Amino acid sequence: MRGYHNSCAVSAILIAMCMTSGAFAQTSTGRDSDKDKASSGEVETVTVTATKMGTQDIQKVPMAIQVFGGEQLKDENIQNLHDLASSIPGLVEGQRQSAASSSYNIRGAGGSNANGDSPIGYYLDDVPFIVTNFGIAPPVRFFDINRIEILRGPQGTLYGQGSSGGVMVFHTRDPDLADLQYVAEAEASQTAGSGNFNYGVSGALSVPVLKDTLGIRVSGGMSYNPGWADVYNGAYDGTPDRKNVNSMRDDDIRVVGLYKPLENLSIRAQYWRFSPRQQFTGFVGSVDPAFFENTDGQPSYADGTFELWSATAILEMQDFVVTSATSHTDGHFGIFIPIQPAGPSFFSSEFYPKMLAEEIRVNSNGDGPLHWLIGGQYQDGAGPQSNLLQILPYGVHIDADNNTLTQNYAVFGEVSYDLLGGKLVPLVGLREYFDSRSFQDASTTIPTWKTAFSWRANLSYLPTDNLTIFASAATGFRPGIVQSQVQVTSLAMNGIPAGVTLNPENSLDYELGMRWRTDDGSLAVNINLYLSKFTDMQTSVTGGISGVNGFANFGDATSKGIDYEIHWQTPLHGLMLGLVGNINKIFPSLQSQLASLLLVKGGRLVNSVLYNYRLDASYNTSITDEVDGFANVSYSKSGNRFQGSGGVGPATYADPYFGINATLGVRYDRYELALTATNLTDERGPTIAFGTSTLGTPGGAIITPRTIGVRLRVNSE
Repeated sequence: MRGYHNSCAVSAILIAMCMTSGAFAQTSTGRDSDKDKASSGEVETVTVTATKMGTQDIQKVPMAIQVFGGEQLKDENIQNLHDLASSIPGLVEGQRQSAASSSYNIRGAGGSNANGDSPIGYYLDDVPFIVTNFGIAPPVRFFDINRIEILRGPQGTLYGQGSSGGVMVFHTRDPDLADLQYVAEAEASQTAGSGNFNYGVSGALSVPVLKDTLGIRVSGGMSYNPGWADVYNGAYDGTPDRKNVNSMRDDDIRVVGLYKPLENLSIRAQYWRFSPRQQFTGFVGSVDPAFFENTDGQPSYADGTFELWSATAILEMQDFVVTSATSHTDGHFGIFIPIQPAGPSFFSSEFYPKMLAEEIRVNSNGDGPLHWLIGGQYQDGAGPQSNLLQILPYGVHIDADNNTLTQNYAVFGEVSYDLLGGKLVPLVGLREYFDSRSFQDASTTIPTWKTAFSWRANLSYLPTDNLTIFASAATGFRPGIVQSQVQVTSLAMNGIPAGVTLNPENSLDYELGMRWRTDDGSLAVNINLYLSKFTDMQTSVTGGISGVNGFANFGDATSKGIDYEIHWQTPLHGLMLGLVGNINKIFPSLQSQLASLLLVKGGRLVNSVLYNYRLDASYNTSITDEVDGFANVSYSKSGNRFQGSGGVGPATYADPYFGINATLGVRYDRYELALTATNLTDERGPTIAFGTSTLGTPGGAIITPRTIGVRLRVNSE
């Protein structure tokens, strides 16, 4: 607890210092343009589309929102969601099976479960990425990203049932309809403990087929890490049977076409395929040294391939805008985990998700005081799984194949009105959601029908262009996890009540927020206070059959905390400082219904983290008339994670862990050369612990060991 209180004290001091500091230049979390605007006194405007009402100045958006521009991601060497996580207040990695399968939660919503629908809504441009009954994040490489918008807190009225904890929107780059554009990138690096080099190549080409009317952009690439963990066929004995076994390769290709036959009509079609493939899993038996043991000489893998087809049409009229977004997602991912003691014993799990989604909406257009949006959504998805547990010496052979089918639709809308010349803005949003869902396995077919009503009420006060204060209340909804009868039987053996279908998880969130900046934009401070009440939270629980765990509703819980962001362009020209973080407490508010030593009234919730924060220093300067230099160094820390073996038995903790990253580079004309460093101190603590290895050290998910590399980039501009 000492580290928690120290972090609170440090955060409070830094907030106070920044609040009393003078203003000198400009900074922005979504910087992706001229970094010299600040020094000229010009306030940079960062726009977002998260409210689905067209582009808006982020300063005037009354919600907890962050924006990361594409150039910012490059400067800070953020290549994927794992890298980005430390920059998002309250974001926790709930599970990391592999590069293909990771789950997250924000402010405690959704716990740590990968199973069940995601507590975070993920959108690739204007369409959702959904894996039915398995809430993983899209394994997106950030090479051709224009910006990323992060919304914290329930977003059910606009984004639906998969967004009780927040939404992430990944905006990719469009084709340029006027000019030929290209960018190419190559990188190489060395990871501590690895026997070979990491490498990667990426590229993008944008071609205006018909000037100002039709354009095509093709982008993609691959990255390869040869691995840095060893494997032992039996128990650890200091002499590995194989070295560097957890190799990883990540490929993607994206093709997007943009057609503008009329000035007010645009049609955007996109195909995106990403294929992260990994030997062994994201969990190691020990973090230092890193190894897997008791594999019986068998292979292990954690692969994935996803394809997303989408089409978005936007018709802009004088008084309103019509948007239609259609998508189809098709995927396959899974894991194979060998099990000792002898023979072909293993656990394998394969998923084959499909999802068809359609959304059509109409929103107001123009400068009038009344702003409105109304829309409808339809989804038709399936989440078939093929699960097999085989332990031959004990005669265990369990097939737990199952499928979750869903057909759901929703109607939704929001309306706001500018009072007092736009200084006072009340907003109300509603969504009615209907879900016909059935669970199927070898012995059971259980249909269910759920109706959920979500709402949001918001009052914002904008006395100046540089200050926005808002208060909001909103509800969230997460469908109940469905599981096999085998899992239910396994839980019953431990005296844990559960069914094939769990009760939905609901939340009520209260939030008070402030966004403030100086007149010249040099100092920006964002503060969000929140209180969330969860009903019928769902959690993973250890079963009585070896290797067969399940899920149960454990009761109600409360989460309360503060998010903070401070960004300061210092008096030293080109030097920007930033601090983002979260202080959070989440605990069961009622006695748990589970037979568990961990889930008790007033106790800390399993898999919760008390705080996280990140400090950044970025510097840009002109070395000569033709050469610019840039640098970034960051320090991030996450508090300890209170854990247990699925909620039964003695508690374990994943210790606090930190990371120090750095980037140093130069730009000349169209060329960029950068040195990158990740995890400079070679931190080896587990981010998620799940027991103790033969050495007595905890295993689990681990941040990648120290990696030093170089990146070369060339573009057409």
